[in-house]
Formats: sequence, C-alpha cells, structure tokens
Amino acid sequence: MTRSSTKAFATASGTATGGRGALVGLITLIAALVALTIGAGAASAAGSSFGSKLNKTVQPSNASSPHQCESSPGSKCTWVMGEAYGNPGGEQAPRSGYLRKLKLVAGESGSFRLQIVKTTIDGHTKIKRSGPKIAYQGQSQANYDNDSYNVEKYKTHVKIKAGERLAIKTAATSTLRCSSGGDNTLQHSPPLKKRDGKRIYDETDGCWMLIEGKVR
Repeated sequence: MTRSSTKAFATASGTATGGRGALVGLITLIAALVALTIGAGAASAAGSSFGSKLNKTVQPSNASSPHQCESSPGSKCTWVMGEAYGNPGGEQAPRSGYLRKLKLVAGESGSFRLQIVKTTIDGHTKIKRSGPKIAYQGQSQANYDNDSYNVEKYKTHVKIKAGERLAIKTAATSTLRCSSGGDNTLQHSPPLKKRDGKRIYDETDGCWMLIEGKVR
C-alpha cells in the first residue's frame, strides 16, 4: 500500500509539474505578444522617415546662394527628389498616412511650396497633393565656421501614400548639397499642376535635395 501510494503521488506530482510548465510557457508567450504589440504601436507613433538623412553634420555645400531652375531661370519649377542624400533608395514614403514633420538643411533663407508627387522609374511625374508654403532660415557664418549646421523642422499635415515622394515648387532654392553629379534632382518646368497628366522632367540636377519627411 505504501509503495503503491508513493507511486501514485509521484505520477500525480509529475502531471501537476507539467501543467505548471505549460502555464508558465503560455504566460511567457502572452507577455512576448503584448511586448511586440506595444513595440509596434510605439514605432507607429514615432513615425517613419524618408527622403534625405539629415543631421547637424550635413553641409549644404555649394548652396550658400540659391540655385535657379535650369531651363527657366527666374521662373518657378517643380524640383523632385531623384535620390535621397545619405539614404539612396529611401526617396519614397514607406507607408501611407500623413506627412507630420518636414526637416531641411538650407544654405540661406528662402521659401517653397511643398508638393507630394508620384514618379515612375523613367522619370514621369504627377502631382498628387500640394502642401503648405515653407519659409526657411538657412545658415549663419557660425554654422560654417563650426561645421555644425542648422536642421530646420516644420510641422505639416498632408496626406501621403506609400510610394509617393517629396517635391518643392520654387524659382530658386538653397536646400541643396552640390558635390556630385547624376540625376539627384529632377526639374519640371513649368511647375507641376493638379490638372496635368504624367510629365517627363525637363532637366536634371546633380545636387541632392536636403529634405526629410516623417509619415505617421
């Protein structure tokens, strides 16, 4: 009897221990899922950046004076980001939402009208939405002397869809870094309008547009 009871107790004890293990495993799994959900929510709240990668070390080189539209000096054109500085391949919004913040680095003061566009791989562009007018300050001589550059930030609220990109409408801008060649910026002259269909660019520019957006 004693031997039989001991065996029965051992079996029951083993079953109970296995049950507790399964329960602990389930609790761990639930905790992991909750943490993952919270992490995803935090990432969503933080937003996703795209466009050029900007910080205080990014110099608006060779843009201390504004550059004009190549094919129509003195007149406005649309400047479309062809390649994002420091972030090649990151020109397009990674997801749909609202453009909540715009960052830029400029050589000197100026202004532009923000545009949201869709550009095909062969350079045809169509405007999707117009945003606010942005007036920026640029750099002081101290910024250049200290090699630390002013990154300006502006709140926006413009609808944007995944795959669309940033553009600006202006006659001249210093939101540029000009130290290379290639099709870093596409210019459309006259500027793109909502009633237009897809239009191929008129000129290309080797300067990068120093503009970064954050979508939420």
